[in-house]
Amino acid sequence: MSGKKPIELDYLFIYEHKVRELENICLMKYELDRRGYRTHIIHIEDEKAAKAVKPIYHAKVIVMMACYGNDTMEWHTKRYVKFEKAIDLQWENIIYPMDEKNSNAFKNYSGIGKEVVRVSWGEANRRRMLDVVGMDPEKIKVIGHVGMDFLRDELRGYYLSKEELLQQYDIDVNKKIYLFASPFFSDTLDESYLNKMCTRFGEGWRQYYFEYMLKSKAIILEWISKVCESRKDIVFIYRPHPAEISYQAEKLEKKLDNFRVIGDKSIKQWIVISDKVYTGNSSTFVEAFLARKMCYMIFPIEPSEDYELEMIKGADKIKTFEAFEKSIFEVGGKFPIKEELIDTVYSIDWEKPSYVKFADMAEEVLSNPYYTLTKESLNNYRVKQGVGTRIIHQVSKLDCLYNIYLKLLNNEKIQWKLLQPMRDAHRKIEDTARNLAFEQTNDIEVQSIVNRIAEQLDNKDL
Repeated sequence: MSGKKPIELDYLFIYEHKVRELENICLMKYELDRRGYRTHIIHIEDEKAAKAVKPIYHAKVIVMMACYGNDTMEWHTKRYVKFEKAIDLQWENIIYPMDEKNSNAFKNYSGIGKEVVRVSWGEANRRRMLDVVGMDPEKIKVIGHVGMDFLRDELRGYYLSKEELLQQYDIDVNKKIYLFASPFFSDTLDESYLNKMCTRFGEGWRQYYFEYMLKSKAIILEWISKVCESRKDIVFIYRPHPAEISYQAEKLEKKLDNFRVIGDKSIKQWIVISDKVYTGNSSTFVEAFLARKMCYMIFPIEPSEDYELEMIKGADKIKTFEAFEKSIFEVGGKFPIKEELIDTVYSIDWEKPSYVKFADMAEEVLSNPYYTLTKESLNNYRVKQGVGTRIIHQVSKLDCLYNIYLKLLNNEKIQWKLLQPMRDAHRKIEDTARNLAFEQTNDIEVQSIVNRIAEQLDNKDL
C-alpha cells in the first residue's frame, strides 16, 4: 500500500465464493466493459484491501454479494473503498420458509440493507421485498439469475466438454457421470458457528443440522456406496456445497474408485457434462432444468416445514433406497418440479439474457442520483472504533503521514502500544487470507474467464 490516490472505478464487484459467483460476475463485467465502463473484481477477504486504512478504490457503484444490514456492508467495504451507491446481487434469493413472512429475520434486511438496490431473480422474491421487508419498489430490480445465462444456447460452448473435463481429473470418459450436488454443511461445525446460525435462523437450525443434514448425508452416501459397488460403469461425483468440508464423503472416496469428491469448477460445468443430477433441499434442480438434464430430489429424511425450501415442498422425492436404485436405471423420467413454479422464482426469459438486463439496470443506477445512499447511512454503518484507531484513520488522510504510519507499522522493532492492535489485526487478516487462498482471484484469471465468454458472445447477435 502507498499514499497514491484511489483507483477510479465505475463498478467494483465484491464476491465471497468463487465457484458460486466468479463466472457470473465475469459475465456482468464482460458486458459493462463492452459498454466502456471501468470495472474490477475483488474477493471479500482480499488481503491488501482488508489491511487498508484509507480508500485504495473509489467506485461509483459497489456490486455486493449480499447486504443484509450494516454489518455485512462493513464486511464488504472495510476501509478500502469509497462509494456512493450499492447493488446487492442477493445470491440467496431463496430463504427458509419460516423467514418468508418474518420482517425481523436476518435475511429480510435492516439498516443500510434497506437502501441498496437489490437484484431479484423473479416475482416471488420481489413480493417478499415489498410486503415483508418494506423496500422501495424502485430499488427492486427483477432481472432473473445471471448465472443461468451460461445455460443458454449462445453460451453453451463456454464450458469444457465431458472429455476435456474428465481428463483433468483422470476419470474414464466412457463412464456414465452421475452428479450429487450437496445441499449440506460441513460435517463438524463448531459451537460458535452453530450459535451464529441459530442467531440468524432460529434455535431450530441446530436440530435441522444434526437431525436432517448430517443424518441425511450419511444415508445418501450409504446409498451411493451400494450403487457404486454394483455399477462399475458409472462414476458418482460428489460436489460439495460452497465451503463444505465432508469427511464422510472423503472417507468414501478412499474406499471406492468410482466415487469422487470434487469442489472445483462451477456447479453448472458439472451439470452440463453429467448424465443425471441428484440433490436434496437445494435449488440446483433449476440449473439442471435449464441444462435439460434430469434431476432427482433425494430426501431419506424429511426436514421440518420451517427449513424445507418452499418450492420443493410439492416436488416428487426419492425417499427409499429402492426408489434411488430404480432411478439409476431409469431412462427419461418426469422432472420433479413444475416449470411454472420455477418461473415464479427465476423469471425465465428466453428472449433477453439476464446479464444484459443487469447491465441496463447498472447503467441506470450509475446515472440516476435517486440511487445514491444517504450521507447518514454511509457515516453510520460501520462499528464505532476506539480513539487510537480513529486517530490513525484521520492521520492516514494525509499521504505523507500515511506513508510514515505504514513504515512504523511494518517495523517490528518499534513497540508502541498504539501500533500493536493494528499489527494484531494485520496478522488476523493474513491468517484469513491464507485460509481462503482457494477463493482468491487475480486479474489474469478474471481476464481468462472474460476472454472465454467473449469467444462465445462477440460474434453472436443477441
